[in-house]
Amino acid sequence: MSTTIARDEGRLDTSDREGSIDDKTSSAKVIEDPAYSIDEDDAGKFLRSYDVDSVVANATEADYKALVRKIDKRLIPILFVTYALQCIDKSCLGYASVFTLSKDLHLHGKQYSWLSSLFYFGYLICEYPTTLLSQKFPMGRFIGIAIIAWGGVLIATAGAKNFAGMAVLRFILGGFESLITPTFILINGMYYTRKEQVLRTGAWAAANGFGSMVGGIIAFGMGHVNTGIPGWKWIFVINGLITFCWGILVFLLLPPSPMYAKFLTESERILAVHRIRTNKTGILNRKLKWRQVREAINPLEDPQGLILFLIIFCNEVLNGGFGAFGTLTIQSFGFDSLQSTLIYIPQGFINMCSIFFGGWLAQKLPNARIYVSIAMLVPTFIGLLLQIVLPRSNVAGLLTGVYLFPPFATCLFICLSLPGVNSAGYSKRITLSSYAFLGYALGNISGPFMVKTGEKPAYRSVFIADIICIALQAIFLIILRLYYVKENRRRDKLLAEGQVQNDPKDEFADKTDLELPGFRYVL
Repeated sequence: MSTTIARDEGRLDTSDREGSIDDKTSSAKVIEDPAYSIDEDDAGKFLRSYDVDSVVANATEADYKALVRKIDKRLIPILFVTYALQCIDKSCLGYASVFTLSKDLHLHGKQYSWLSSLFYFGYLICEYPTTLLSQKFPMGRFIGIAIIAWGGVLIATAGAKNFAGMAVLRFILGGFESLITPTFILINGMYYTRKEQVLRTGAWAAANGFGSMVGGIIAFGMGHVNTGIPGWKWIFVINGLITFCWGILVFLLLPPSPMYAKFLTESERILAVHRIRTNKTGILNRKLKWRQVREAINPLEDPQGLILFLIIFCNEVLNGGFGAFGTLTIQSFGFDSLQSTLIYIPQGFINMCSIFFGGWLAQKLPNARIYVSIAMLVPTFIGLLLQIVLPRSNVAGLLTGVYLFPPFATCLFICLSLPGVNSAGYSKRITLSSYAFLGYALGNISGPFMVKTGEKPAYRSVFIADIICIALQAIFLIILRLYYVKENRRRDKLLAEGQVQNDPKDEFADKTDLELPGFRYVL
């Protein structure tokens, strides 16, 4: 039994009315075809169990549009809130730093920098194993349990009495939070086409800025609590309780994949899987293929993994420095603890708007994702430059520079979406994402150590290092685009010479982009 392959990608993305696909057709189970059993992913096996030709033939433009809207309504709010909580929870240390945390824990020297970095050590060690484990268990349940667990860890953090206790809890927190962004990238690939993914990534990644705002408001409120318990402890307790409760909801509401999404009808599940497989983004394959892993990590076979690692490493050196010392930077301008927390809040709003705008622009402009990434680095470069050239007496100018920092995060989330759209093969996609997150973790580990204690003016060395990283990011982004352009031209030339590039059986084979001559890279 062969499936009908949709030729018109626009059909999969456009319509303007609601409708029940099951009202028009029912899908009867059919006998599996052993010809497709070799090197086939779970999506292929799922589709061969139904009369896909009938379902696809009866689906209209409006049905596809309604399907995407239905998926958006269920997934985006869950991903957005979860990502916001992740941002708030990992940043609790930064909010707490302007209160009495350092004094109460008797921190000295580089110990605060170590506490910032230890979160990412946990992230670094646990990210790939937890991402692999998410394939062995229902993804929604697995993510829900992780959120519940880190909520508990956050509550326990309020009980830390010294550096050692806080260090252990920060490491564990990083381990539990490490699976969120990688699994969200995989969820994007399960439900959305290559064209749709960048905007959806921007939609939930914008929660990074929203979380920063909400976290700042909570921290500001906790600074006014007079119960005899230090305000920084309340920051951890309140955020931990919110996260714990939200984890229960995620456990109940987030489906493992479109094949088992109960909020979709049977025919909607078939269409959801079919549109993704014909778009070469992939669903799920629980078998890890080491051949694909080697291809992803070997720059001689495919250099995009190494280039993405370098881009994201440079990006996160900025985040690791400013993320941990943002409120302290503002405090160095002469503000007190509560004022610094309050003044930092608009930075989160700018972050949210920048990421969403960047995602929208990258989808709106054809083949411009990398150009958008480079453009979003420019405001950050200007903001960093202001911190170096302006005198400390020019507080308004320095604050303007701080508010110009956030757009650089847009580059991160566009680049994190690239493994999902510019690779094929489930094991390769997971490995490329993990390679990218290796850069994410190492950059965040390195960033806080750019700070020199007692430096005058404060944090000057951080700003210089960040400017260098901005320039390096732009260079690596250009190299990545040149690779994609060269590879696409090579494949176009082979097509013009008569090479057969699209074997129907490849639609359901778990093959990599290097094994699919018809694959083209998004720029």
